[in-house]
Amino acid sequence: MPENPEQPPRVAVIGAGTMGAGIAQVFARAGCRVTLWSRSESTLAAARATVPDDVRCTRSLAEALEGADVVSENVAEIVALKQDILATAEAAVAPECLLTTNTSSVPITLLGTALEHPGRFLGMHWFNPAPVMPLVELVAGAATDAADMTRAESLTRRLGKLPVVVRADVPGFVVNRIQYAVLREVLHLVESGVTSVEDADLAVRTTLAPRWAACGPLELMDLAGLDVVQQVSGILMPELSNSAEVPASVSKLVADGALGAKSGRGFYPWTPERTAQVKAHRDAVVSRLTAEGGGDDD
Repeated sequence: MPENPEQPPRVAVIGAGTMGAGIAQVFARAGCRVTLWSRSESTLAAARATVPDDVRCTRSLAEALEGADVVSENVAEIVALKQDILATAEAAVAPECLLTTNTSSVPITLLGTALEHPGRFLGMHWFNPAPVMPLVELVAGAATDAADMTRAESLTRRLGKLPVVVRADVPGFVVNRIQYAVLREVLHLVESGVTSVEDADLAVRTTLAPRWAACGPLELMDLAGLDVVQQVSGILMPELSNSAEVPASVSKLVADGALGAKSGRGFYPWTPERTAQVKAHRDAVVSRLTAEGGGDDD
């Protein structure tokens, strides 16, 4: 980080796909000096259409890392690839440069084994779309220094984002663990014939989602009364899915080439027009909800 805290940091965003380009936007709009790297010219060309004009785009990793105060790694979820990129970055930047990874699944401690000095390395896990979603998870590996976690927390707030500090390097961190627990039960209900895909989405969209946007699940438990929660838990917990397998419906769709919006079909049929419409609606709803109070914890 810059010696002068008032000076905007130089940021190397490594990987220019959907997440990298979105993260570059956030840093640039906060006044940071951003260089965005990809080995692919086509990926960079697509990113140039979304990032501010002052973001420098390059296919030279050395150029991207030159003078960096912060590195944000956003390449594919391949351990060897991430470790190689991070080791290259560590060797190229100053000792005080903060090294971060946007992994959503690879343990931070495992990635850190490729580094000589993993104390300044941590997970900085963003959510899609990065310019819209208000939260960033900060994940400590076994070797991460507490002072560098504090630096990352200050940086996150400087970007206008809310940090959630993840103190144990568990798979999925916080948000994805909660999300996939809900997804497991939703898919179990659909696969068991209890409800349809459309009605499961309707139930979440019109009941759980707005309530959880207003209050977290633990706040809602307090509002309901923990004696009631205890009683209901005794009835429902033994009935909930505890499968450790990939849901059969997901595996079947993937095997059939139905990968979701990017392939034109998944649980729903998708056209480019519908995809754009749904994404725009999602972004508008998230922006509205966070503007109404979800994006400020003061």
